Amino acid sequence: MKRRGFTLIELLLVIAIIALLMAILMPALARVKQQAESAACKANLKQWATVYAMYTQDNDDKFPGKDASGDEMIGLQHLEKYYKNKKLLLCPSATKPYDQGAQIPFGSFEYYDNYASYGHNSWILSYPCCSGSDEPTSLGGEGPFLWKTTNVKGGNEIPMVFDCFGYLNALPWHHDNPPEYDGDCQESSSDNEMQYVCLNRHNKAVNMAFVDYSVRKVDLKELWELKWNRGWYRNKNNVYNADPPDWPEWMKDFKDYAN
Repeated sequence: MKRRGFTLIELLLVIAIIALLMAILMPALARVKQQAESAACKANLKQWATVYAMYTQDNDDKFPGKDASGDEMIGLQHLEKYYKNKKLLLCPSATKPYDQGAQIPFGSFEYYDNYASYGHNSWILSYPCCSGSDEPTSLGGEGPFLWKTTNVKGGNEIPMVFDCFGYLNALPWHHDNPPEYDGDCQESSSDNEMQYVCLNRHNKAVNMAFVDYSVRKVDLKELWELKWNRGWYRNKNNVYNADPPDWPEWMKDFKDYAN
């Protein structure tokens, strides 16, 4: 019997079908990977909630401020007593360092000999971390706006630890503007630290642990609706003003939260 192989047309047809199937499957696989990384990120943040729970239980329900030697404790690295694995500092979606070519928001920042892509809300501290900051209201300075303790109402709306540009801490003000474009985050933007948190890392959202130790996904526009400090949405005359910011073009189709 005479043997007969595949023709060139048949081989090209099979290759085309495989290529078509790959084109269909790759986006789905990418979404599955993103969902898995987001779930792992939430698991990390749940561990951070446990770290803060242990710290506050050992310190009369107070958040970090100064250590026994009087040094300021303003970053996650100061809580090493309560965690061992340094990988806990990294969101699974943002492990590659920026100095090795990572792009915002999927990168980590070197700080205190570690790499991190999480940060904490400096308004929860029991001691002001940046004494030179502008005074947001007539109350003056940072002190009156600090939460200081876990014994507060509405802890499920007070950010504690979250996806961050990589500074290990953030001090947003109610008047901070959103990033002008996706990935806009300046290393020296100390006057607009909401940019450190407003990252399109988990499909138009970030993951966050709150003062009540709950963890959930937070849409980017919702960041301005959370209670970052005790004087949130108070202007210089101590008058409540919750007008939303002017959203840049890349955020206009995101879900709105302002009343």
